[in-house]
Amino acid sequence: MNDLSSIVNAVTRVTFFLLSGSLLAWVLLPEQRPLFLGLTIGLAAGLFNFRYLYIKIHQVSESAATPGGKRVNFGFLSRMCISLLAIMLAVRFDQVSMSFTVIGLFLVQVLAIPVSIFVNSRTRN
Repeated sequence: MNDLSSIVNAVTRVTFFLLSGSLLAWVLLPEQRPLFLGLTIGLAAGLFNFRYLYIKIHQVSESAATPGGKRVNFGFLSRMCISLLAIMLAVRFDQVSMSFTVIGLFLVQVLAIPVSIFVNSRTRN
């Protein structure tokens, strides 16, 4: 679990870096504001989903390790509702790009692959 927490923390740092870059681009490029606002909303919701899944995985592993533990699920419905909330914001307001919101939702999970490879290669050496 220690390795998983270091990967989640690294993905969180990279996502915060992308969020700050997206907000900076939102300020500096006024004609592209809907795109970067959608990306910011998608990244924030995707990061929340990613961290929430980590917490649920930790709870499931603790429940499996202790005999007679309570039943724990992965919180799929909660994560789906957060994603739908981000998409509903994009649909409701014209100042938010829906396609970039969806890209931001998936970008955090896609970032987990190269970041985990980097963290694992760094811990081996």
